[in-house]
Amino acid sequence: MPRGYDTSRAQRSRRKLPYLFAGILLGLVLIFATCFAVTYRSIDELGHRDGTRSADVIIVLGAAVWPEQQPGPSLKARTERAIELYRDGHASHLILSGGLGRHPPEEAEVMRRLAVEAGIPSEVLFLEKESHSTWENLLGASEIMQQQRWDTALVVSDPFHMRRSLLMAEDIGFTAYASPAQDSPNHSILSRRLFYTSREVFALWWYLIQGVGNTI
Repeated sequence: MPRGYDTSRAQRSRRKLPYLFAGILLGLVLIFATCFAVTYRSIDELGHRDGTRSADVIIVLGAAVWPEQQPGPSLKARTERAIELYRDGHASHLILSGGLGRHPPEEAEVMRRLAVEAGIPSEVLFLEKESHSTWENLLGASEIMQQQRWDTALVVSDPFHMRRSLLMAEDIGFTAYASPAQDSPNHSILSRRLFYTSREVFALWWYLIQGVGNTI
């Protein structure tokens, strides 16, 4: 041991290390919790905000199709919300966006069937059947908008989905307004709302980290 080495001081320093690491860990946890809470609140608040107004078109974002070609609860709620908006005269056309998932047919096709059964004229329905993510939903819808020379859209999805959807629409380059499907069970049932909104926090963070063009 080097002459003059203070063993008691070294021992005290070693004893402090666990407290130092614990303090750093606690600080990181607090930072994460704060960021999570702020993001969660912003997602939830926008989900309660209905920006419905007159627009060129209504875009319905896809959700799961269930076995035997049945719409999942979220897909059904989104489509019914879009039908309501059309009947109220907020837009003259609908873009139904969603490709083939686990169960056939394409999400857009199931939405088309629901809309036609509800009395919506088939000629006002535009189908985008190739997308498999929110980004692809909106990118495919924007291509139809460009072809039809439309500039503004009402975006219909679950409330928890609105913040990221509007951010993506802005990044793609068209004007979008939120018209959330408040009746979706993923929102109206508290346990589902907590789960899906929490999951959406991470999806939004990932999109912001990845930048324009990620495929969530």
